[in-house]
Amino acid sequence: MRSIPLHFIGKFFAVLALVSFFLPWVRLSPSALKKNTLELVRSREEGGPGFLQNLIFMRSGEWSEMWADPADGFSGFQLAFGAASGTQRAKMQTELASIVLDKKENRPLLGWLLLIPVLTGLGWVGLILPRTPAIVMAVTSVGLVGMYGILRLKMAGGYSDRLIAQIQLGLGWWGTLYGMLGLAVVCVIFLGRMRGGWDAD
Repeated sequence: MRSIPLHFIGKFFAVLALVSFFLPWVRLSPSALKKNTLELVRSREEGGPGFLQNLIFMRSGEWSEMWADPADGFSGFQLAFGAASGTQRAKMQTELASIVLDKKENRPLLGWLLLIPVLTGLGWVGLILPRTPAIVMAVTSVGLVGMYGILRLKMAGGYSDRLIAQIQLGLGWWGTLYGMLGLAVVCVIFLGRMRGGWDAD
């Protein structure tokens, strides 16, 4: 028998991740230079955040930073495709992506970010099928956890560069991350409820 609340929760996280992928992820905020400098000094004095704060929780100040100007910035979709146009705006997107995610110059397009809507869509399909093959939930959960981990680790590794470059994380970034993580957890729960072979209850 299907768990209606669990399906509802899974669909909520899927929608959250997909919608947030098209909302602003990162933005330039020159006015934050003083605050970022103080945060950088404080972070170094304290020795940096722990494992859980790097991979799950927000750092101090990131909650208010997220709501500072939620409509401004570049989305995950734009970071994946923007540099292809060759415009000045696209070049800025490339630099943002370079600092935030890769820390490399002349980096290729971040086409791998498109795995996020693909995996989210796969999870949605798994939630609406009458009898879901376990492999669908397994691929979705592993893929989403992998993408989540990559993005969080890249952001943690580039934290100092981000502060120096006056780059802030937007609502779309956190919505995408937590949407992916929540959907992955739901998929894992479904895997645990599988019975005999490759089909869900």
